[in-house]
Amino acid sequence: MHHADGDEAARRIDEYRDLYGEIFAGAPYSWGPEYAELFERRFETHRQQAGFALVEARTTGTLIGFGYGISLSPAIPWWQNLITSIPPEITDEPPGRTWALTELMIGERWRRLHLAEAVHDRLLADRPEERATTTVLPAATAAQAAMLKWGWEKVGQKRNPLPGAPIFDVLVKTL
Repeated sequence: MHHADGDEAARRIDEYRDLYGEIFAGAPYSWGPEYAELFERRFETHRQQAGFALVEARTTGTLIGFGYGISLSPAIPWWQNLITSIPPEITDEPPGRTWALTELMIGERWRRLHLAEAVHDRLLADRPEERATTTVLPAATAAQAAMLKWGWEKVGQKRNPLPGAPIFDVLVKTL
């Protein structure tokens, strides 16, 4: 396990994009290469934002998983595109309140070894925010089960603003 800052992460974007593309090409996602390209563009913005944190898992130098996130600010549109009603006490976003876990993935060969949990726990350890949020595809049953086991709670659903984008469950966890 290794923490990487935004500059170090920029040098490794090809590895992150390739793993993202490999993982999300499979079920239940079946996303094409355009999603890996979108990931790369989003990542370039995220790595420069406040609260950026990334933890990667490697074996013999090969990337086998990673997770990262950013601190939310009132200007970040995290709570937009909701398709369920979520109370304002959840969606109001004062500065420093919430950290968003934007990605968490482990290569298929390395799953069920608690690596995702280890990356997750390292990312959330010692965060100054009071809570975290993430989104999970409802059909991603293993991810759903893991997040519930790790103390996340579903608060609603949203659809990203892309044509044909799937619906995601929105989860929140007190830190």
